[in-house]
Amino acid sequence: MLLDRFLTETQTMSASFKQTLKSSDGRLMQESAGVFYLQRPGRFRWNYTQPYPQEIVSDGERVWVFDVDLEQVTVQKQGAGQSNTPMALLQNRKKLEDAFEIHERGSDSGLHRIELINRQADADFDRVMLGLDDKGLRFLQLHDQFEQTTVIFFTELQSNPELDAELFEFTPPEGVDVFGGS
Repeated sequence: MLLDRFLTETQTMSASFKQTLKSSDGRLMQESAGVFYLQRPGRFRWNYTQPYPQEIVSDGERVWVFDVDLEQVTVQKQGAGQSNTPMALLQNRKKLEDAFEIHERGSDSGLHRIELINRQADADFDRVMLGLDDKGLRFLQLHDQFEQTTVIFFTELQSNPELDAELFEFTPPEGVDVFGGS
């Protein structure tokens, strides 16, 4: 199964992404784009370039969110509270099964679709749809508690590239406000 292959064989990943957020009635609320890096276990970087620069970095222990325009950083521990979020995809099959019911939804347009239904009723995302092909993760479709849908399409995908460890380190720039625990 492609999900098992992605979870076991993909230790690193890099891709460009385009992300949309739509309201419950299908109205486009936001579009964004950038680059994404993953290193298992638990390390990632989302560099948003459009419409506003933002960096979200996990070093495996903390998650840093840097809003460039506001000159502020929010930091929180990466922990159990995130197991019922798409963060579970960064872990392994067991953690994913603990957090979600996993349902095969067949193939369409060359993509194998897998639906994850959250086991926790009050989670931020009640459903996640994954699109995988032989090269790896191609899209995420996240359905939140407000009936909004976030879709992230990955392009220029590279599975298991050599990634610089510094990608997953974050030091707040001098002069920015930092909120949360470090």
